[in-house]
Amino acid sequence: MNRKIALFAVIIVFIFSGSVKSSAQSEEKVSLEDCIRIALKNNTDIVAAKSNAKIYKSSLISAWGNFLPSISATGQWRTRSEELIMFRYKDFVQSKDSYYYDVNASLPLFTGFSNIGTLKKSKAEARMFDHYLTGTEQEVVLQVKSKYYNVIKTKELLKVAEETLKASEEELTRIETMQRIGSVSRAEVFQQKVRVGENKLALIEAQNALANAKTELNFTLGIDVKRKLVPEQESLEFQKVEYDFDELVEGALKNRVDYLAAKDNVESARADIIINRSSYMPRVSLNANYNWFDIRFPDSKKDLDEFDSYSVSLNLSYSLFDGFSRESNLNRAKASMVSSQAELEQAKRQVIMDVTIALQDLNMAEQNIKVTDENLVASEEDYRLARERYSIGAGTLLEQITAGISLARSKANRIQALYDYKYTLNALELAVGKLRVVY
Repeated sequence: MNRKIALFAVIIVFIFSGSVKSSAQSEEKVSLEDCIRIALKNNTDIVAAKSNAKIYKSSLISAWGNFLPSISATGQWRTRSEELIMFRYKDFVQSKDSYYYDVNASLPLFTGFSNIGTLKKSKAEARMFDHYLTGTEQEVVLQVKSKYYNVIKTKELLKVAEETLKASEEELTRIETMQRIGSVSRAEVFQQKVRVGENKLALIEAQNALANAKTELNFTLGIDVKRKLVPEQESLEFQKVEYDFDELVEGALKNRVDYLAAKDNVESARADIIINRSSYMPRVSLNANYNWFDIRFPDSKKDLDEFDSYSVSLNLSYSLFDGFSRESNLNRAKASMVSSQAELEQAKRQVIMDVTIALQDLNMAEQNIKVTDENLVASEEDYRLARERYSIGAGTLLEQITAGISLARSKANRIQALYDYKYTLNALELAVGKLRVVY
């Protein structure tokens, strides 16, 4: 009997330890870099951008192939209803079968610089789509950072709501005690109960906001929304950073991928003009051909040498008139060049504007932190004085409640200001093209 009880106890302990372990594994601590890696792996926009980059890199391989010879080979066996008569080694031979193979090679010597233009265009387009890929990755990184810090922010706001509710409940207990000894009226007790109820609602809202923030983070990472991630960073911190506007703009014009892509688009349009101008020039190619024909399958090298032939030719071709097609294509390419140059100028203006706005937003976020710090100190002192006045009967409960509301709002405003600063700091990094992508 004792053995059965002992065995049952061991099983219970094993099951309990397994459930505890499972519960512990249900929450997963992740760093910001972990989240970025997950998002970069799962984001569908990045998958599409990578595919486009691969497509244009394949086009680059094809462009290099335009400088190389093209080689083709053909082999044939054929049988006829009637016999074919052929003079073979001084004898007439007849057969219904025949055998044939042919090898052709062609090397472009001059294409009017079309192959050079195609290579330049393919290189520019490959770089352009690499920039698009990097830009997509940076946008995803900014989204992940925003959602990650939002979880931390809502977690901090939840703490404020919990502290506010706890303080109001303690105050309710104190007021109820004072009411029992006749120091305060029954109406003041109900006033405080109303305040406790409002704080409970605020706590529920804060809990829901945290749950939503975690769901949004999981969605941005492209993982199961029910997966429980816990950010390793526990709080938002302020660290002032100094920037020089001119240096930021100069760096942005070197690093911003959308601006670099616009420059590559100009190079592509310029190469397109070279390609279309080549149609006004002659084409020169070197061709070689080797073939063999016999009505019998070769038995030795002698059979191949006897019935084979080869030729080498230098070909020159020039289009005299093509119905104004080349003129139309060249004009279209020139117009595209003007358009791409205008887009490049617009991209430059966009870079300068983005850096300006991001820097202004960062300065405003810094000022907001300073103001919210001052307001928090003032609110804490105001709440302390309101409590003291109410305790000695020199103030009203309404004044104390109002001071408590102001204190809770000041704490929330400070947390929001820290979050805004963190976001604008990363937005500025994106604006100057230095937002780090971690794989």
